[in-house]
Amino acid sequence: MTGTPPQATVIKALTRDRCIRLSSLDASPLWDGVRRGHPHLAPEACACLTQLLGATALLQGRTAFSERLQLLVKGAGRAKAVVADCWPDGTIRGVLDLSAVATGDWVAAPGLLQVMRSNATGQPYIGTLPLVEGGIQVQVEHYLQQSEQVQASLTLWCDPGTGEAGGLLVEPLPGCPPARLARLIQAIEGLEVVPFWERTADFLAGWISQGEGTEESTATELFYRCRCTRQALLEALRRFPAEQKAELFKGEEPLEVRCDYCSSIYPITRDDLLAGEA
Repeated sequence: MTGTPPQATVIKALTRDRCIRLSSLDASPLWDGVRRGHPHLAPEACACLTQLLGATALLQGRTAFSERLQLLVKGAGRAKAVVADCWPDGTIRGVLDLSAVATGDWVAAPGLLQVMRSNATGQPYIGTLPLVEGGIQVQVEHYLQQSEQVQASLTLWCDPGTGEAGGLLVEPLPGCPPARLARLIQAIEGLEVVPFWERTADFLAGWISQGEGTEESTATELFYRCRCTRQALLEALRRFPAEQKAELFKGEEPLEVRCDYCSSIYPITRDDLLAGEA
């Protein structure tokens, strides 16, 4: 991918009554990155991938983007596997593998949701849950409830016709009065009538706070950009067993390796592979 990468922004805020934490995301730039990076995918598939990217960005925002976060969904729907990968520097990328299922939901059980977190030392934490009935937002809500004991509401949207996309993560804090919680649930359910183009960060903050306003607002920029490099690819290939490397280079023609995330093609010769082993 070349040129300026598409930029999205996660806005985090706290309602003035300090009862509700919310994060919103304008994911339309991520849709643009997906469309450019995966031209072989139909708009509906790009919408599915964009929604997982949005969920990953909002979930990572809960840790102030201090670690790498990767979500993997494998199921029995039209998407065989969907991956989103978000890094502390704001880089985010994703890939979707199509299944043989031609109709129906893009994400469907049976299957699994895998959440991989890598801290500053590179040590990974991997949590896996079976898929439940519902789309990506339901899977992530289920993960938060089961693995992190957090009651939260996640709303994701992406119009495959226009590319209007976004997300909203809402968490009532401990001590939130029952009456306030009831009004919050009503507000989240009422969001269905709001057009996608109207769901700006300011609008969502006002909608969730119900006019009371928010404070402690922070913004984090995200860039849809692949992290692949020729050198990283060579280092990965050099770790292959000798028999597997010999199988890759049966002839004299260079091996063309395509990055699944951005479709970049890297020609690799036998000499390239052996150069780092001298």
